[in-house]
Amino acid sequence: MEGGFLDGLDLRFHDGLNVLIGGRGTGKSSVIELIRYCLDVRGSSSEEDAKHALEQALSVLQDGQVTLTVDDGGSIMMITRSANAEPEGMESRHWLPLILSQKDVESIGLSGRGRRNIVDFFWGGSAQKGNEQRLVAQVRSLTTEIRDMVIESDALSERIAGAETIRTELSRAEARSAEISKSSAQLDAKQKELEALSARSSGLMVRLDALRRAKETTAANRETLLSANLLGFGLDEWPQRGEPDPLSAVREKLARADQHSAEAARLLEEAIADIDVAIRTVERDRAPIEEQARVIRREIESLREGAGAAARQLAGLREQASQLEALAALRVQRLERIGRVQAQRGTILDRLDALRDATFNERKKVAANLSSKLMPSIRVKVYQAAQLTEYIGAITNALRGSGLRYNELAQALAESMTPRELVEAAENSDIKFISKSAKITADRAERVASQIRASGSEALAGMALEDTADFELLDGATFKLMNELSVGQRCTVVLSILLQHPDRVLIVDQPEDHLDNAFIVETLIGAIRHRSQRSQLIFSTHNANIPVLGEATNVIRLNSNGKRGFVVHAEPLNDPKSVEAITTLMEGGDEAFRKRAAFYSQTPH
Repeated sequence: MEGGFLDGLDLRFHDGLNVLIGGRGTGKSSVIELIRYCLDVRGSSSEEDAKHALEQALSVLQDGQVTLTVDDGGSIMMITRSANAEPEGMESRHWLPLILSQKDVESIGLSGRGRRNIVDFFWGGSAQKGNEQRLVAQVRSLTTEIRDMVIESDALSERIAGAETIRTELSRAEARSAEISKSSAQLDAKQKELEALSARSSGLMVRLDALRRAKETTAANRETLLSANLLGFGLDEWPQRGEPDPLSAVREKLARADQHSAEAARLLEEAIADIDVAIRTVERDRAPIEEQARVIRREIESLREGAGAAARQLAGLREQASQLEALAALRVQRLERIGRVQAQRGTILDRLDALRDATFNERKKVAANLSSKLMPSIRVKVYQAAQLTEYIGAITNALRGSGLRYNELAQALAESMTPRELVEAAENSDIKFISKSAKITADRAERVASQIRASGSEALAGMALEDTADFELLDGATFKLMNELSVGQRCTVVLSILLQHPDRVLIVDQPEDHLDNAFIVETLIGAIRHRSQRSQLIFSTHNANIPVLGEATNVIRLNSNGKRGFVVHAEPLNDPKSVEAITTLMEGGDEAFRKRAAFYSQTPH
């Protein structure tokens, strides 16, 4: 520590059990909260408690800086953090210790998520979590693409809906035009000439529409490419200087990827320019045809009153019919593209499901192993995809503004369909499936699908139905769940489970709170002794049984002059200074210790 209440503090924690002792206000809890702050490890209790812990760390830190040196399997990290700043020097987070305040120990076992996090403490799963996050990001990106195409397809369907009416009007207009043309050979010739020009103009217009759509698509693809490659594909320099860079081949491939990306951007720019040339060519070809058609229409109008209006109507209807046919073809293309992207997303979702199944199986193994070690007093169980709260919340948010009574509806949808099933049914307008699964009317199902298609599919796609865990304690002849236990019983269960981990760093502030000495001696001490000697425990405590019976490797005595806290000594358990400190601070002094010893010697066994 540099600055603050613990200015000048320089502590080295050993393998095995490290115990922080001292009177009230000497900084025991402050040391633990500063470690939590430096590593940016959030507590497991409420937001209010987390805020209080942060405030405690900042009040001790003041304008100073805390530095934590970590040996991560031979790789040394020096992590520093000042007040209201982010940690510096943290190269990875997979090794982070579990840090528990008094309130964390009391509350972590009350929630299914907290209990699941304790289970995960025994197998990690950080790599699986990272893979899961990457797959979810891919799923949501593809879902966004699908949603945009679905919205476009719906808009095309609305525009195409009037196609039959247009075709009927076109047939009538052609019939009227034929009757007018029969009255004059000259009019007939002019009419045929106008029809030929209109057909050519309509064909050119269809080409022009197709070229403009092609330009929009190409430009959008270029923007997407430029946005995706804004920072390039390069990696940070290899941190261990003087050693071969194992990523050199990867860096060459990424450099080539940058080159290919730049080349792709250039080719897309050239493609846009080529399309612009084609558009101008079609516009130039169409202009004289339109001018010629206008001249002939005026000639026809002069030959027969009303013939011009009929010809214009006919030309307009033919152009509309051609455009509708082009839109129908475009909609077919969009639907085919939606199917391909959905298949691609389905492959990723299959991988995501397999990954989550593997995660659950790991948790199930941990639960079985813990139960076998802690039976008959404690049982650990895990349940797959049993947590629906976040899923219900996501559905509720998606249905807001729909006019539906979404609270009960969200519950029904979540309990009857997985996120994947709901999203796919909404995208494909599978109203029958939604209606049958959730047991709602077809009208409500259609409104659900429409609302999710418009606004809610990305948040739902790839969403995990989280696993939950239960801890049970044998109380008499009955196993009780955590919410049925007293605070002391909950702490008993949580600490008993956590101390089964053979070597993960565990930091606990006053673990003896709410525990009686019988449990400390019979259970807590035994678990501490069974941990690997290469593991590290850091406890702050007022209970002499923990350092003495736990055979502490390092007893750290803290004191304070009221303005600053400091280390009096940090020595092994059998060092005279440690013996004196434990006797004085934790046993009440030599006289109190001798009296208790004499009393215990008289007590019949």
